[in-house]
Amino acid sequence: MTKVKVVLFLLLAAFATSSFAESVEDQREERQKIFKNSKNKNKDKALKLADEEFDKLLEEGWKSMPDVLPIERQIDAMHIMQMEYDSNLFPVYIMAEARSVNQDYEAAKKRAMELAKPVLVTKIQSEVIAQIQWAMNNEVLEQREGEYIIKIVNAAKDRILQNLEKVMPVVEICRIPPSKSKEVRLVIACVGDLAKKKVKKAIKADLDRESEKLQKKLAEILGW
Repeated sequence: MTKVKVVLFLLLAAFATSSFAESVEDQREERQKIFKNSKNKNKDKALKLADEEFDKLLEEGWKSMPDVLPIERQIDAMHIMQMEYDSNLFPVYIMAEARSVNQDYEAAKKRAMELAKPVLVTKIQSEVIAQIQWAMNNEVLEQREGEYIIKIVNAAKDRILQNLEKVMPVVEICRIPPSKSKEVRLVIACVGDLAKKKVKKAIKADLDRESEKLQKKLAEILGW
């Protein structure tokens, strides 16, 4: 690699790290505002966003099946849940979405669930890593410690997925495209505290090899 390429690589790496750090801080600032707001204020904001999405979904031909909640109530619930954070600014609910098409509704729903779970695990990992990155930025964790934890969290995706049994459907809607097959759109959620427990279990063996001091720091940062 030439000197010019090395310099460019280092500049790009520094920019990426800086951008990620800024995005983490911006995210936490926005969540802090939501956390400090009254429940009624957050609910009003959530319902306004839900109304906008509901109108769009109706225009696109989405509807709810007879044995589930009406689409408007599902979307209301989803947006209200998305406004909730714990004292560490970690989501109370982590959500993921997937779609699937099949002639049979139940088959499409089952496939959408299969597709949504890995997406949910990725979001869980991203939330944990964002907390770690914030701790590094604020010198709660040393650079080496933070990088090690991020590495083992990234490597634990399959283990987290295997242990992710309890997920809840938040939105379950359907539309029939021109092909006459049924398209199912599913949004699932995992309680934030449960998600953290799954990550903790998945990385336990690696953490046990580290110092008790690091484990205590991590417990304080993530509240597990």
